[in-house]
Amino acid sequence: MNVFEIKGGNPNIGMTTRDGTSGPERDLIDAFLPFIPSCFRWRKGAVAIFHEPYIETGFPDLVVVHYNPSVFDKWTPARSKLRPLDLKLLHHLFHTNGGETEVLLKVLGLDRRVFLSAIERLLNAEMVTQAREKWMPRPLRSVFGIKTIVAIEAKIKNWSDAFQQAQLDQWFASETYVLSPIEKPSQSVLERSQRTGVGVLVLNGKRVRRLKNANKWSLPASYGSWMFNEWIGRYIYEGQVEKYGDY
Repeated sequence: MNVFEIKGGNPNIGMTTRDGTSGPERDLIDAFLPFIPSCFRWRKGAVAIFHEPYIETGFPDLVVVHYNPSVFDKWTPARSKLRPLDLKLLHHLFHTNGGETEVLLKVLGLDRRVFLSAIERLLNAEMVTQAREKWMPRPLRSVFGIKTIVAIEAKIKNWSDAFQQAQLDQWFASETYVLSPIEKPSQSVLERSQRTGVGVLVLNGKRVRRLKNANKWSLPASYGSWMFNEWIGRYIYEGQVEKYGDY
């Protein structure tokens, strides 16, 4: 299984990142990277690793995405031109099993011209079709290649901040974790993990332990999930994949 990292802002794929500052939390993330294969044990597909990508809810420290590369084999230039608004519309169509123009305009509150421009880009990208009066999304398995999105927040001491951001990450991720070097978190930390569905990973020395499993949410969770899907496809299409290692 191939693994590649996406670091730094990349205008070619429409992604921006925060420049991580050096310090113990950055060191913790760097130390965790070699443990990704043993921690998640995905057997098929490929993995993309994002460092502090900008997403609507903030800058998650690390996002690890397990995906099926064959879904991106038929990528087109028009697909790379999709905008966040287009992905919001697409996500809505998947959750409503399509919709008519007038209904969509009313529900989404979009200007007609803006809506039609978004639909045109989705049509050009072969992401939607029109059946009679209804706009329909393509089958999910043919356009959404992601299997799992794991968001990880690293903290040395401040558990509260880490849990708060990890809960925000549930907006786009299928699993979220707090990563810490503290081997024996307090009972209140474990109870918060249980209550919020945020998992707890402990990295100390030469091993990673999963103290609490994260809840698993279905994908795509939001248009944010689609953004990771499209970033991967664009990155592959642009030929920018830099191999990090093999499982």
